[in-house]
Amino acid sequence: MPQLISYKKSNFGGAFFFLDKEKKDALDAVYAFCRAADDIVDDGLPNAAARLAALRADIENIFAGRADSAPQLAAAVKKYKLPKVYFTDLLDGMARDLQTRVRFKTYEDLQWYMYRAAGVVGLICIEIFGYKNPQARAYAAALGEAVQVTNILRDVEEDAAINRIYIPLEDMQKFNLTEADLLQPAAAAPRLNQLMVFEFERARGLYARAAAFLPKEDFTGLLPARAMGNIYRAILEKLQKNPCRFNGKKVKLNKLEKLYILYKTWRAKP
Repeated sequence: MPQLISYKKSNFGGAFFFLDKEKKDALDAVYAFCRAADDIVDDGLPNAAARLAALRADIENIFAGRADSAPQLAAAVKKYKLPKVYFTDLLDGMARDLQTRVRFKTYEDLQWYMYRAAGVVGLICIEIFGYKNPQARAYAAALGEAVQVTNILRDVEEDAAINRIYIPLEDMQKFNLTEADLLQPAAAAPRLNQLMVFEFERARGLYARAAAFLPKEDFTGLLPARAMGNIYRAILEKLQKNPCRFNGKKVKLNKLEKLYILYKTWRAKP
C-alpha cells in the first residue's frame, strides 16, 4: 500500500472538519487507498494493471486478517465494519479506465462506472460518519453519482485529450457533436454549450434526487456528506457560469467560498 495521502488538501478536507480524530484518521486511510487507485490509472504507466492488482491483493489480505501491507486501512475496516465489496467495486471501476479508449454509449452505461468510481466512496464514508436509517445508503450512492457527473463536466477537455470521453455518446449525438469537437471546443462552441446546458440540468436533478433520499433523522449526523455535496454543487454552478470553461483551467472554489458553504451547511435545518 502506498504512503498515506491526506484528504485535507482536497475538496473533502473542509467537509470532514466536523468529525472527530478517530473518524478523520479512518477517512485518511480510505482516501489514501482511493487516491492511490486513481493515481495508478491516471499515471498511464505500462505496469498500471499490475499496480492495481497489488491494491486488490492488499484488500484481500486485509479481509483475510493479514494487514501488514495496509495497517491504517485495516484498522478502519475493522473499526467501522466496512464491506469488502465496496473496495473491490471501486477497483473494478478504476480498471475500466485502464482501457486504451474509454467510451460510454448511454447514460445507463455510465452509471455502472460512476457507482464504482464515486458511489461506493460515498457508501464507505457514511459507514464512518454513522447513520440511523438504512435509506442513508441510497442518499450516499446518489450523491456520489451527482459528484462524479460534476467532475466529468469539469474535466471534459482534459479527459478527451487522453482518449477518455465520459459524456455518453448518445448525448453528443443529440447535439450533432463528434469526439473531435471535444478537443477543439471553440469550433463547436454553440452545439457544445447546448450539450453542457443539458448535462448541467441532469446534474442539478441528481443533487435534488440525492437530497430527497436524505433521512431526516440523519440530517445532523451526515453533516459532512451534506457539506461535500454542497461544495461540489457550488463547483457545478460556478462551472456553468464560467464562459471560459474550455480554456484548459480547472474550475475551483477558493477558501472563502468553501468556508461560506461549510457555514451555511452547518446552519441549515432539515
